[in-house]
Amino acid sequence: MDMSVKPYEYFGWRVAEAYIYHLVATWRRPVYRYETGDIEVSRYFLFGLLDGYLMDRRDAGWRARFYEKLLEPFDEKPALNTVICGGKVPVLSKRGIRYMNALVHQYGDMLTDIGVQDEYGTLIPPESYKGISL
Repeated sequence: MDMSVKPYEYFGWRVAEAYIYHLVATWRRPVYRYETGDIEVSRYFLFGLLDGYLMDRRDAGWRARFYEKLLEPFDEKPALNTVICGGKVPVLSKRGIRYMNALVHQYGDMLTDIGVQDEYGTLIPPESYKGISL
């Protein structure tokens, strides 16, 4: 692992990437099905949401261990019928799927409560909320 990347960043990015793979496997595109419509996500958005929520609450070591627990244990052995292994994709554990679903759902609840929409009717984060610039 590159030492310029902090462990919490490494595992946080893997969690975000694994959640994208989960959504694509489930819905054939990277969307979370929310009650008022789909929430389209990217790994940059997911990492920011995941780490932004915990950054003020927990230290870097705790976050790295927590993110690692959201992933399935890494198995270096390739499958028996594999000729060449070019790497493995990260996979979320059941706990990881539940946590990420809850996190994105909570974000959708927040946007629904605020209720700011663009010209297409899409819910968007406001530029300020109750006088506080975001």
